[in-house]
Amino acid sequence: MRRPIALATALAVFGVAASACALPIVGASANTLPAGAFMMDTYFLWRDFSREYNSSLHGPDEGGWIDLPEDRELSFIDLTPRLYYGATDWLTIRASLPLADRYVRTDEVEDTNTGLGDIVIDPKIRIYQSEDLAVRFSILTGVRLPTGDTDNAPALSDGSTGYLAGAALTHPAGCMNVHWCGTYWMNGERESGADAKDLGIGLLSIENPVTAEWTLLLEFKGYMGFEDSDFRRLYACPGAMWNGERLSIGVSTMISVVGEGSQSVSPVDFDWAPYVRAYYRFF
Repeated sequence: MRRPIALATALAVFGVAASACALPIVGASANTLPAGAFMMDTYFLWRDFSREYNSSLHGPDEGGWIDLPEDRELSFIDLTPRLYYGATDWLTIRASLPLADRYVRTDEVEDTNTGLGDIVIDPKIRIYQSEDLAVRFSILTGVRLPTGDTDNAPALSDGSTGYLAGAALTHPAGCMNVHWCGTYWMNGERESGADAKDLGIGLLSIENPVTAEWTLLLEFKGYMGFEDSDFRRLYACPGAMWNGERLSIGVSTMISVVGEGSQSVSPVDFDWAPYVRAYYRFF
C-alpha cells in the first residue's frame, strides 16, 4: 500500500500548479534563469531495494551481490521541492529542501522515519553562451547541510557536510538538446566519526521534442566512489515530458544497468524505480 499512496500524494502536489511552456532546467543542464526570475521544481523518487552487496561472499578482497532475504524490506521515498532564483542572468541560486521517508522491516523490527532530509544550496554560474543561445557552459558549486535526523533509525542523514564542485554543458545535436554534467562531492566526517567517502556523479540527458508539448527523454546517471572505494552505479532513465506554457511534468523509470558494491558507501541497490518531476516557472 505504501507505493500507491505515495504516488498519489506526489501527483497531487504537482497538480496544484496552473498549466503553462517552460524550458526546464534539467539536472544536467547549463541553463540559468533571467535576473530576478524565480522557478520551482519538484521531484519524487521511490526506491525499493532488492539486493545487497556482501563483501564476505568470495573472500576478504572480493564482494558479491545477493538478493535481500524475504524477511527484510528496505525502501526510500524522496519528495524534493527546489526553489531557483536568478541573482543575475549568469548566476542562478538553487535551494533544495528534501522530504524523506525511510522504511525498514525485518522479522524482528519494523521502523519508519519521515521528515526533512539534508538541505542543499548549489549556485550555478554560466560562464559561456553562444550568440544563438544554443550552447551554454556553466560551473557548479554547492554545500549539503546535515539537517536530516540522525538520532532515530533508520536515519535520514549520515550527519556529514558535503561540498560540491562541477561543470555542465548544454548544446544541440540535430533536433535534440544534449546536457552533460559532472560533479564531485567532497564529503566530511559522519556524525558517527567515520569518514564519508567522496562521490563523483555524472549525468547525460538527451531531450528529443516530438510535438510542441511532448518531449522524449533519455538520461544516464552514473555514481562513482573514491578513496579506495569500489562503489559504482549506472542507471538508464527513459521517459517523457509534457510541456505547458509554464509547467512541465516528466515521468521516467530509473533502471539499474551496472552496479559494483561497497560497504563503505552504499551496500544496497534496486532494479528499477519510478521518477516523477515537475518544473514551474514564475516568469
